[in-house]
Order: sequence, then C-alpha cells, then structure tokens
Amino acid sequence: MSNNASFFSELRRRNVFRVALTYAVVAWLLLEIAAVFVPILDAPEWIITAFLVVLALGFVLAMFISWS
Repeated sequence: MSNNASFFSELRRRNVFRVALTYAVVAWLLLEIAAVFVPILDAPEWIITAFLVVLALGFVLAMFISWS
C-alpha cells in the first residue's frame, strides 16, 4: 500500500493529474471544433480519426513531459 500511496503523491506533486485533465478538456474542444469544420470544408471524414490519433499520441507525450 505504501508504494501506491507514494506513487500517487508523486503524481500529485508533479501536477500530472492537472496536466491530464487540462489536456483532455482541450483535446475534447479541438475534436468538437474539427467535427464542425470537417463537413463545412468538405474534408474527408478520416481526418477526424487521424486527428484523434495525433491527440492520443500527444497525450502520452504530455504525460511524459509533466512527469519529468
């Protein structure tokens, strides 16, 4: 139990939770904006899927950077 508690306290100390929440909110807003503009611009629908993949990879990078 002590290892889990110290791990979560370290996450809190490094603001990993705050970065994750902020990233999730901003990514959701960007996906909503993309969902509106893709049909308007007559862009292919796979653009949204590709954008989601890029955001997911960016999430991993943001978590790595926030831990450092």
